[in-house]
Amino acid sequence: MPRRNDIAKILAIGCLAVATQLVWAQKPIQVKTVFCVRDARSWSLQRFKPLIDPRASTAFAEMSMAGPRLLEFKLRRFSEKTEATFDYKFDAGGQLNALMGSVTVFGSWVGEANLFPDADGTVPPYHVKYRREGQPIPRPDDATDYIASLDAVPIYRTVQALPCAAMLKEAEKMNATQE
Repeated sequence: MPRRNDIAKILAIGCLAVATQLVWAQKPIQVKTVFCVRDARSWSLQRFKPLIDPRASTAFAEMSMAGPRLLEFKLRRFSEKTEATFDYKFDAGGQLNALMGSVTVFGSWVGEANLFPDADGTVPPYHVKYRREGQPIPRPDDATDYIASLDAVPIYRTVQALPCAAMLKEAEKMNATQE
């Protein structure tokens, strides 16, 4: 005759097995990326990451999507010595809920700041955190030469205000056909 502890263990293992099957049965969310590329006149969509020409001041955006929902819009601007990145995140209603900016001075350091705007649309004074090879560092001597690029952050409060916003349906279709 089995003891109560044995029966409880068997039931617990059975419940765990069923719960594990239910978790694995759900299809994981697939995040796909398309690129919003700026040319001389306008923005366009493409599936592949654009070639970067630092002398031509390349600019493009990475749009990460899960089905029809835009999860992240990362605007990237390159010059000969730096990359400025503006990382926008939106809530389920399409409203801006986070905006981080960073400047990478190639081969030297990275500066990062929270650039979330005030209600009037202006970015309040921000504090830049510097790092080199993942470790915090004091403000580099040449920081003033590069950090000003964070002041040029475009403010997009909604998904509809983004470059390529009119093409989000097209981006969703592009993602649906990606393997």
